Amino acid sequence: MGMHVKNQSAALLAVALPTFVYGIFRFSIGVVVPEIEGAYGINDSVMGAIISISVGIVGVGVFLSGNWTRRYGPGPTLLAGLVIFLLPLVVISSGVGLYVFSGLFLLSSFGSGLMITPSFSIVSIILPQRRGMGAGLVTSAYNFGGLVGPAAVGYLLLYYDWRSWFLVVAFTAVVAFVIFFVVLRGRTRRQSAPPGKGNLRSLIRDRRVQVLALGAMLADAGFVTYLSWTPKFLLTEFGVSGGFTAVVDLVFGLGIGLGGLGIFAAGYLFERIGGRKTTVLGGIAAAAATTGLYLSGSVFFSLAFVLIGSFFLNWFWSLLTVMAPVSVPEEKRTSSVSLVQTIAFVGAFAGPGLAGALGGAETVPLILTVAVPYLAYALVLAFLFKE
Repeated sequence: MGMHVKNQSAALLAVALPTFVYGIFRFSIGVVVPEIEGAYGINDSVMGAIISISVGIVGVGVFLSGNWTRRYGPGPTLLAGLVIFLLPLVVISSGVGLYVFSGLFLLSSFGSGLMITPSFSIVSIILPQRRGMGAGLVTSAYNFGGLVGPAAVGYLLLYYDWRSWFLVVAFTAVVAFVIFFVVLRGRTRRQSAPPGKGNLRSLIRDRRVQVLALGAMLADAGFVTYLSWTPKFLLTEFGVSGGFTAVVDLVFGLGIGLGGLGIFAAGYLFERIGGRKTTVLGGIAAAAATTGLYLSGSVFFSLAFVLIGSFFLNWFWSLLTVMAPVSVPEEKRTSSVSLVQTIAFVGAFAGPGLAGALGGAETVPLILTVAVPYLAYALVLAFLFKE
């Protein structure tokens, strides 16, 4: 596989944009949850189930993307994912019933899953000697999508219906598609054929891959639950209404943006003290900050914890994505990343629905489904992973 790019900066922008768009979409879901519930007359339990299933479908896309990337190349796989992602959003924006909305939402989630693993594959080709930096760039683009998304949707909802937000996201996906197509079209080659079943079985039996996958599942459960329910918690727990809702959404988005900077800090620490110590530090900090957020009793203290905690919340994704391939032989590296990321989405699938079943945007359910999984993730990496 190879890629010849005249303008590396343009190539990096092109590969980061799809993840940025997905970040806008995923980080904004929690902000529009109350509007969707009101429009369809559903409660937190039903909405939590829809979000959980959608994240599980993202995991299916991630799993299949590893195979498709090896068969057709990362570029075609990513572009197919973008198309499957954006078209359902256009239909949703036109106004549909609950069942059609749910189906289209799930289809769009599948498309987003197809974009994730190819993005990491392509950036590792563009920056073959700096894979850690490349993985950090892609993950940071996701976080910076979170910086833009919640703040933008917060202000949009002051003037427009929530469905218009899905049209805006679809438009940004079209822009990402065009830029990627122009800059990187035809510059990736198909990879080798998919590995046999024995290769997958050997990965599943690999002790370090098992630990990384378990840690990813726990951390992603906490992370996606945080995204899905924290905005509503802030609004309902403290009776926020009117124009101040946009302020809450803005601070939430700023926190996610700080998470993008945090990922670069994690990369620096990774080089200095190693992956295990860095993941443990990030997990403990995330658990402590989210516990403070849900227990503070003050909207201003909770917003402060949003900013502090967000710096650490998404360290796990970039770190584990880099740690997985260096833990296995070269021929298994792509498969190891796909496997760890797929197992992560099992946790992401379970987390929001479990929180909704326990009570949704309330203190105790969120501590149990956000802070506790982050702490468990830190303990798993601290005591079970050997570098």
